[in-house]
Amino acid sequence: MRPLTTRSRVLPVIGASALLSYGGCVVVDDPAPPVSIELANTTSYIIDANFFISMTATDEAGLFVQENIYTDFSTRASRTLGPNETATFELPCDRVQSMGVRAPLFAAQIGFGGGRSDDVIFLLRDADFTCGATIRFVFFTEAEAFRVRVEYPQ
Repeated sequence: MRPLTTRSRVLPVIGASALLSYGGCVVVDDPAPPVSIELANTTSYIIDANFFISMTATDEAGLFVQENIYTDFSTRASRTLGPNETATFELPCDRVQSMGVRAPLFAAQIGFGGGRSDDVIFLLRDADFTCGATIRFVFFTEAEAFRVRVEYPQ
C-alpha cells in the first residue's frame, strides 16, 4: 500500500502544479497599434502648431480647450517648430479619441512679422483615422497666407 499512498500524494501535487501554471497565465490582448503623427513645418517661419489631443472629446468644443494642448513633440522651451522642421511621434491609440490643430501661429525669424492661420482641423478616431494610422499635419504658405492641411501618407 505504500506505493499507492506515495503515488496518490504525488499526483495531486502534479495536478495542482499544472493547474497553477495554467491558471497563473494571464491572457493579454494585443494593444491597438499606436497613432503616428507628423507635424511638418514647410515654411521659413517658426510656428506654434496649436496641436490638441483628447482621450474623450468627440467634437471641436471638447477638443479645443487649454488642457488638451499637446506640446511634448518639442524640447524647446517655447514648444515650437523651426523652419522646415518636422516633429514625428507616436501616441497610444487609446489616448487619442480626437486630435486636431486650431489657429496655428507663425513668426518670422528676423523682425516681428507673424500672425495666425484661420485653419481648424478636427479628426475623430474611427471616423477620420484609425489605430495604426500615420497622420501628417503640414504647415505651409499659399498665396502669402499661412495654412495647415492634413495628409494620410502610406
